[in-house]
Amino acid sequence: MTKEKLVLPGKRPEIDQVILLVIDGMDTINFTLGKAEVMSGLHGRAAVGIARTEIIGAGTTITPTAHGMMGAGRNVTADRPGPDTDGRPYTYDGTIAVTVGDVARANGFVTGAVGKDEVAIALGGTGNLDISRLQKEGIDSTDEVQLIIEVRQVLSQFEKGILAVNFNAVDIAGHHRNVLGVIKAIERADRLVQQLIEAVDPERNLLIIAADHGTDPITGNHNTSPTPLSLITGAISGRHNLGIAHNMEIAPTILGALGLVRPEGMLGRDLLDLALSGRIPRTNYDPRFYEEYHD
Repeated sequence: MTKEKLVLPGKRPEIDQVILLVIDGMDTINFTLGKAEVMSGLHGRAAVGIARTEIIGAGTTITPTAHGMMGAGRNVTADRPGPDTDGRPYTYDGTIAVTVGDVARANGFVTGAVGKDEVAIALGGTGNLDISRLQKEGIDSTDEVQLIIEVRQVLSQFEKGILAVNFNAVDIAGHHRNVLGVIKAIERADRLVQQLIEAVDPERNLLIIAADHGTDPITGNHNTSPTPLSLITGAISGRHNLGIAHNMEIAPTILGALGLVRPEGMLGRDLLDLALSGRIPRTNYDPRFYEEYHD
């Protein structure tokens, strides 16, 4: 892995830190139950869209695998971090999947994770993090007040890098079939996003808000509903439409923001590039993506 920089056309912001906030269990249906003006981009500095999150060919997704897809930009498999595994994602042929965390660390950037343990999978697993403030360290991933305190502390420890965060309150309320709880959790998540924006320099940071899957508060199960997707940074003026994306496209977006070259096998579009270009988003994917996953 080299320390090359990605050469991109046009003017782009100089991003120092990328924050990936995964709101566990937040699908488009749950999202519209509550008031979430910040995540909706109604404050006027966001690119918003909806994302496919399911494992292609397998229907509904599993949290560990979903996080791995976000970090590797491809279909991967991953185990839940625990006593016997750190959640390292692998390709389907059994080789280690290169994630945005691996690329970042190889180029001198710091990687950290806060909240639910599974979010570390997107950065290569709990064993590869530079900074870890996860459930295994006693962090309550359903408490947005504690999360914002931890996020601020972690961000203050490095100038350039990636921070992955998982807020788990929506998923928990959904599994308990608590519709009112889901509504409150969505609104708490929106307040968390507002505080994140206030905690960083919007001109030097990119905040990506996504979800690993939806959780239906009627059945208490995961579902295949699309999930909200939002990019917030100072270079975005107004509210832009990202159209339909896939959570796999989060990985190339993170590396593009930091000016890093994507590894072989990572497909999909750079969504920040799309948001800043002013182009109308295409309804299909990169042709290589289509050929690999839709044969």
